[in-house]
Amino acid sequence: MDCPDCSSTATVKRGLKAGYQRFSCKQCGRYFTDRAPKFSAETKAQAVQMYLNGTGIRAIGRVLSASPAAVLKWIRKEHDILQERIAAQRGTPASGPDIIEMDEIYTYVQKNSSERLSGPFIAEDSAALLPTTSVTKA
Repeated sequence: MDCPDCSSTATVKRGLKAGYQRFSCKQCGRYFTDRAPKFSAETKAQAVQMYLNGTGIRAIGRVLSASPAAVLKWIRKEHDILQERIAAQRGTPASGPDIIEMDEIYTYVQKNSSERLSGPFIAEDSAALLPTTSVTKA
């Protein structure tokens, strides 16, 4: 079986996990099983499209019967791919956005607070998520 991470054929069996054969890649050291993914690529693409059209992460999870954490992971992965494409087209590393927007992750901000806030950011120029986990309120 080929490694899903590095596509190497140098894999060995490493027992069972939840009834599925577990493998280890000799080249990259990653462990993986031979079971099919729970959600198809079309479902993940639909989740990203719904997010770009303004649907909330929890609502997407309810419609697609997926956890909000899984939906957020799919969106962030798609963002990383998009940022790599943009950087490759420009020939330079991706830079930060000029305009940012908070999403539904943090719903209440206390006045005059110096707490750390978290949530995904959307860059208006590229319509993509930025890989940021926290910012300090100004």
